Amino acid sequence: MDFTLAAIAMIVVALGAVFGVSIVVAPYLDGNVHGVERYQQIGRYILLSRGKPSGWGTGGTPTELGLAAGGNPYELGIDKVTRLNPDHSQSLNYSTLWQALGIDDVSFRISVEPLFNLTLTLATSQVQGSDTVYDFTATTVRDGYPLPCQVSYYVAVGNSTYSSSEPTTLDGSGTVQFTLPNSLNGTAILIGIARAESSITSFDVLPFAHNISQPSQPGAFASLSPLDYTLGVSLTGGASAWNAAVFSYEYSFNLTASGSDYIIPRLLAGGPMVIALTGINGTDRWGEWVAYPQVPLDVGGDMDDDYVVSDVRIVEYIVEIEGGLYRCRMKFRSPAEYD
Repeated sequence: MDFTLAAIAMIVVALGAVFGVSIVVAPYLDGNVHGVERYQQIGRYILLSRGKPSGWGTGGTPTELGLAAGGNPYELGIDKVTRLNPDHSQSLNYSTLWQALGIDDVSFRISVEPLFNLTLTLATSQVQGSDTVYDFTATTVRDGYPLPCQVSYYVAVGNSTYSSSEPTTLDGSGTVQFTLPNSLNGTAILIGIARAESSITSFDVLPFAHNISQPSQPGAFASLSPLDYTLGVSLTGGASAWNAAVFSYEYSFNLTASGSDYIIPRLLAGGPMVIALTGINGTDRWGEWVAYPQVPLDVGGDMDDDYVVSDVRIVEYIVEIEGGLYRCRMKFRSPAEYD
């Protein structure tokens, strides 16, 4: 049924591109119809339209808000989604998004996240001769219920990377062990990418201290912004980069430098990519990371106040981004509906 509605909405959007706003969607966009059905239609409009200009994800400001990549229904552009993240260097603020949507009486909030959660925790560490052995635990949960998965693990520290693969069991728990030489030191980054089944993946990242007192603070030495399959890097002070690598389920690659930036490969396997950059600043060996698409994200109007919460309508969709499936949740409120 939902696929049928999506197909109908795609036809509506296509007609709208030729004849203006479709007579079917217009009552919902113009405020002549209220209720949850209105917000469902607005949500579909955002997800099924490419917006204007259609390629605004790689740069510029949209004059019409649409997140579609232009392929299958509910397939979103990786860069359009990434620019919704407030941490991105070219992020779009809520005022810009609201004006681009062009519906004066509706406020909204958009979040995008994996379909299940992977959580990594450092359990123990022990020095053994010239090495340190780290034991980590992992839990995989979907909507509060355990979910058995296969997990690809990686550690990036200095200019070295390490990998392993272990499952989580029926209760959603798992363990992994890494042995790091004490000749290395600095902020190490543990990356876990879990797959429940094809296209359904999740990830978590855990920075930890290796032979130092504590890991570097996020953003202290570099900020990372992926866009158009290029990793933009902005270094702070006297920081310099050592190594950049991209990690996905079962695959990892060192990145090729292009000036101060790095080229991100286009992987055939779906799901998120995590990019880690390591470097040095004086005696500090630091590590930074970012996901591409840059999710989870949450952007939009503030709907947490007590007097607003009861008026908020929530609609959810399963969307595809570069072969991976994600949950897109939209919150809407129209003062005209209640005032």
